[in-house]
Amino acid sequence: MNSDIQRIINEIKLSAEEIVSESPDQIKAVYVMDREGTVIAYTTNATLASTGDMFFAMPRFISSLKGLLTTLPIGKIDYILIQGIEGIVQLMGIREIGYLMVIVNSESSIGLTRIILERYTNKLYELLSKLTGASEEQLVEVVNVEITPKDIEDVINFIRSKAMF
Repeated sequence: MNSDIQRIINEIKLSAEEIVSESPDQIKAVYVMDREGTVIAYTTNATLASTGDMFFAMPRFISSLKGLLTTLPIGKIDYILIQGIEGIVQLMGIREIGYLMVIVNSESSIGLTRIILERYTNKLYELLSKLTGASEEQLVEVVNVEITPKDIEDVINFIRSKAMF
């Protein structure tokens, strides 16, 4: 992995940890995801709960929500609140580049957590934009391979030699 990409991911993780530190008595976990729902970084508040298992469920969760939203006339994901027995999930879109999800303990912290999420949205948008740019740049470097006519001829000759046996 490119050192620039790793540095950006570390900054994203640090931001997630800062969000937890804003309200450590209420926030159970923070997840930062790309637009497909792949978790880029997450942190859990070990004193409140272990929510690391959700790491693998996020892409399917985001995909399901996107599917639901396309059938409803409400557009893209901006902010979703889901309440369960063990806590509340607050999911916020980060300007169509990713998502920020927080799991909190109680209803009383919903408003405060939303304010905290709003405060970190711009910073995370910039970091996710940098990450996307660095990832695409690295992909272009890897894919940019020159194939000569001699390479193609060698492949054709190899295939012919295997077909004769």
